[in-house]
Amino acid sequence: MFKDITVAVDGSDHARNALEIACDIAKLYEGNIHLVHTPEVQSTGIAVGSGAVEILPTDAAIQDAGHDVMADAVKRARAAGCEPKNQIIGNGRPSTEVIAAAKDTGSDLIVMGRRGLGGVQSFLMGSTSQKIAHDAPCAVLTVK
Repeated sequence: MFKDITVAVDGSDHARNALEIACDIAKLYEGNIHLVHTPEVQSTGIAVGSGAVEILPTDAAIQDAGHDVMADAVKRARAAGCEPKNQIIGNGRPSTEVIAAAKDTGSDLIVMGRRGLGGVQSFLMGSTSQKIAHDAPCAVLTVK
């Protein structure tokens, strides 16, 4: 039923639970898991005169920031008996990266943790899991 499963990982407890469930599903259906993580690296601002300049992180800095989370997810997947077919560290908005990974891998399921931004920010922006559930090209399972 589910042959390719995209798993969004971010190092949170919810994402760890999602990974465990995704591995169970992959083993049940003899499927593949594709791990995707989009680190949120802060930009740097420098005041110049009366203005400010934002210095965006480099691709290398983003890859470095995502390495530890991805390494932990790979370790956990292997411990659960699943060898990840792909390890994708994205460079954009998390919801966009997860959806792109699901499309690129031909996934028929996305599994991710459910955790909101909270308060006013959640009301204004919506959560990553809500955006993915709305725009996903396949079934979506959110895990607490």
